[in-house]
Amino acid sequence: MLKPPVMLLTLLLLHVFLDFVLPIWRHPSGAAARIVKRIVMAAVHGGMVFAVFWLAREGWRFSSFAGGTVALGWALISTVVPRIKLKSAWPFVLEQSANVMLLTAVWLTGEGYWSRVPGYLATLGSAQCLLTLLAYLLMMRPSSMFISSLLRPWLATVNNSGSLKNAGMLIGYLERTLILTFVLLERWDAIGFLLTAKSILRFNEIKGADQRPMSEYVLLGTLLSVVLSIAAGLAASALLKSWAPAMQAACAGSSLQKLLSCL
Repeated sequence: MLKPPVMLLTLLLLHVFLDFVLPIWRHPSGAAARIVKRIVMAAVHGGMVFAVFWLAREGWRFSSFAGGTVALGWALISTVVPRIKLKSAWPFVLEQSANVMLLTAVWLTGEGYWSRVPGYLATLGSAQCLLTLLAYLLMMRPSSMFISSLLRPWLATVNNSGSLKNAGMLIGYLERTLILTFVLLERWDAIGFLLTAKSILRFNEIKGADQRPMSEYVLLGTLLSVVLSIAAGLAASALLKSWAPAMQAACAGSSLQKLLSCL
């Protein structure tokens, strides 16, 4: 019999394989072909779940229930989500998140783990989790607005022609998120690698005497972004370390420790 983590990972692995690797009608033409593909793929996903649970000796009754639930859920998700008017990659994210949640729900039912979910969710409300979440959120819009306000006096001297819309903002989001993660993980070497890679990629874009204002503007923005990210990471890391002994003492001997070690 498969262990619970292996069971969940097997379900997720097969889902990824069926959705992205198995070449079943990549681009069906016509409404009828899309409907047929949806039915076939729903049946394939349901059959996959049935086979996994049946091979794990869960019994044919629950295996049939799990397979039917996933088949119906997959068909419903693939029908409803594309009709929702969302931009960018949100439809893809929503569809895959719904499928993962569906598989996880079936897995929790099969393993009888639903009673543990409230305890797990309670750990997510700990001060350390909330502090980490706050640090990451601060690296998004608040940091962008702060940096933009500081750089606004020099914005008029910079030529932004040819730039992608909102590209700088998104690059800043990713940059600060990565730096904050590296600081929390105490991987300072990775921060240096990130800054070096960005410098190389930016070189061809801003080289030349006529691009000096742009190069100085980019340098100011990068340094401000790095300073804010490192400062937030060091502050969060210090607080997390100072709270760790108290949290460990509070969790010692509790039933939650069996489910998830205290953060």
